Amino acid sequence: MDSDRSPTADTASTERRLSRRPDGDRFSKLARHKHIISQLTAAPTLRASELAAALGVSGETIRRDLMELQEQRLINRTYGGASRPFALEPALTDRKAIMIAEREAIAAAVADLVLPNEVLMLAAGATTFHVARRLAARARDLTVVTHDYAIAAALAVNPSIRVLCCPGRYHPTEGYVFGTQTIASIDGYEANRAIVGATGIGGRGINDADDEAGAIYGAMVRRAAEAIVVADHTKFDQRALTVFAQWTEIDRLVTDRPPEGALAMALRQAGTEVVVAQP
Repeated sequence: MDSDRSPTADTASTERRLSRRPDGDRFSKLARHKHIISQLTAAPTLRASELAAALGVSGETIRRDLMELQEQRLINRTYGGASRPFALEPALTDRKAIMIAEREAIAAAVADLVLPNEVLMLAAGATTFHVARRLAARARDLTVVTHDYAIAAALAVNPSIRVLCCPGRYHPTEGYVFGTQTIASIDGYEANRAIVGATGIGGRGINDADDEAGAIYGAMVRRAAEAIVVADHTKFDQRALTVFAQWTEIDRLVTDRPPEGALAMALRQAGTEVVVAQP
C-alpha cells in the first residue's frame, strides 16, 4: 500500500525518475556519473558488471563512463571496475588558505588538552601549524620536538617553550626535514603526546600522500605516550599512498564533525576518542 512507503523511499523514487532521459528508461550520462561517484563514497571498489546491471546499461557504456571519470581524476579504473582515487596534497600555501575556521577550532581543542611541562612531538602540516600558533599563544613551559621549520618559528615567539628541531634532508616546498636522520632523532626522544595530521583518514587507519612524511608521523606516534590525530572532515574516507598508523595506535581524533559509517565504526572498535571542535 502507498501508506506503507517511507518518505525516504518516495524521495529516492522521485530522484530516479528525474535522472532518467525523457525519451527512455535509462539514466542520463550525468546521472550515471553521479551514481558511480556516490557509490564509491560508500565502498572503496565497484565492479563494472554490477554498475551496468544497477543502471540498466551495457558494459560498453559503463566502460566509457569509467574512462571519462578517470580522465577527470574522479576515480581510478581497475581490472573489471573502479576504485576511489588516492588523495593528493595541494601545495602547503594552498592548504594554509582553506578550512581556516575549522583548523583554528581543532587547534584550540588540542591546546586545551596540553598541560604545563609536557613534552610534545608536533608533525608538519597545515593543521598542526595552527596548533603550534595556538600553543604559542596560551601554553607555558613546554618542550616541543618538531621537524617543521615554520612550526618551530611559530612556537619560538613564546620564550617558555623549548623547541628541539630534528635534523634531516630539507623539503623546499613543504618546509620540513625528512629522512633517516629525522627518524633516528625522533627515536631518541620520549614524549607525552604526538600531534600529527594526515592526507586522509579511513577505516584502515591514517594515511599520507608522501611516504617520507608518513614515516616521520608514524615514528612520532610510536614514541609518544598519547597519539592525537588532527584532521578536518574533508579528510574523512580519503585514501593516500601510505598508511602510517592504525586506529589502535591513536588515542584521540580531534576534528570538526563527527565521523560516520565505516570510519565511525573503526574508531569505536579501536577505542579512539573523538573530540569534535565546532568552528
